[in-house]
Amino acid sequence: MAKQNYKLYQTLRKLEKQEIWQIKKLLQSPFFVFREDVGKLFKVLYPFVIKDKQFPSKEVVYNKVFPKRAFSDGLLRGVMSDLFELIEEYFLIMHRRSNPILARHRLAEIYRQRELSKCYQSVIKKTTEILDKYPQRNEFYFRQLLDFQQEKMEFELLNQRTISFNLNEVDETIDVLYLVQKLKHSCIQFSHQKVYKANYDSKFLSNLLESIDLEKYLKIPAIGIYYYCYRFLTEENGDHYFQKFNQLLVEHNDLFNQTEIKGLHIHAVNFCIGQANRGQTQFRAELLNLYKDGLDIGYLIENGQISRFTYNNIVAAATSLKEFEWSQHFIETYANLLDEDFRESTVNFNMARLEYNRKNYKAALLHLQHTEYEDILNTIISKNIVSRIYYEENTIDALLSHLDSFQIYIRRKEVSDFYRTNVLNNIRYLKSLVALTKDKKQIAALKKEIENETVLTEKAWLLEKLAEL
Repeated sequence: MAKQNYKLYQTLRKLEKQEIWQIKKLLQSPFFVFREDVGKLFKVLYPFVIKDKQFPSKEVVYNKVFPKRAFSDGLLRGVMSDLFELIEEYFLIMHRRSNPILARHRLAEIYRQRELSKCYQSVIKKTTEILDKYPQRNEFYFRQLLDFQQEKMEFELLNQRTISFNLNEVDETIDVLYLVQKLKHSCIQFSHQKVYKANYDSKFLSNLLESIDLEKYLKIPAIGIYYYCYRFLTEENGDHYFQKFNQLLVEHNDLFNQTEIKGLHIHAVNFCIGQANRGQTQFRAELLNLYKDGLDIGYLIENGQISRFTYNNIVAAATSLKEFEWSQHFIETYANLLDEDFRESTVNFNMARLEYNRKNYKAALLHLQHTEYEDILNTIISKNIVSRIYYEENTIDALLSHLDSFQIYIRRKEVSDFYRTNVLNNIRYLKSLVALTKDKKQIAALKKEIENETVLTEKAWLLEKLAEL
């Protein structure tokens, strides 16, 4: 049954208890329901949703809905189709109720078509008030504003009550909405391109930005924020644009909904991770602040869980800034929100990272023994921690043996060019560090070489160890 009626099955499973109660009320209305058996079917099925039990066979369901009739698969499918359509009708009603602006747009359209001018003007007045008081100035707002302005234009053109039509304000809103949508989409597009190596043509947007009065549009926060986001994502040296973006986001975050704030934060987080990986350590503080904001806002928690990758990144950012107490509090507080299958390993991995930074090397190695390396990035990080510990404890033979096996490992694994180059560079420079004498010229030469290396995540630590010689 579930397979043959998958849409209904899936939809019923997603209903909340309050929604079930409301649909039961809707089923009592003869305006919406023409068949009594639709209500009977819902009455049969919803207890299985509440108790989270598997739906019975279609024969069992049919016998409960039609106890005195011979089984008819076509009749059952017809009733199920009617029930599904009723649930869809319920979704549309609730969506309209949750969005008074959309509902009033449709009402204004109806009054215009029915030539009910007084009713129309009343709705327009109320819609104006709602739009003026609307707290956000995001893509949704400008889309609703445009619909509203176009509706007014239709009415004015039809009734010709004034020669001063609102054509100019409609044109202006079209431009603003397009720029917001185009910049927002381009940010998503570029991020996707970076991860999946896809190819997208962005020449049109580049040419457009050169041809408009940019200063005028950047005063609109939604355009300004996505513009600077687009710039720091696409420019080789995007630090300046990132600072502008960050400033605007702090000032105007209340103008966006939580989904948009989450998307903007993710763009910023990915940029900061990239910059930090390139040795720009000042971005670690920016990164940790973004993560703390994300925890406060709640967008890092989805369906009651936190991603183990996000969990790892947060601890990495915090420990690199020596926020050890905060790190431990985070590890312990959010451990229960990790997927149970990865919880123990992830907690041990991050405790190892924390204990290493506290210089509790034995404790760090002990935690690493309880870490399962299913993720190659975690394996690389763990091996780097072991390398550092061997160096700090001056167990050079163990370190060199470890680096040799690490080198073989990374050459055999399928990883991105960045990760392979980075690991091999880390190994090469660490071996050079171990081989150094007290010769100042050799030390200076190695320092310069490390400083000029563009792909080297261990750069700060290597330079720190070099300075200790």
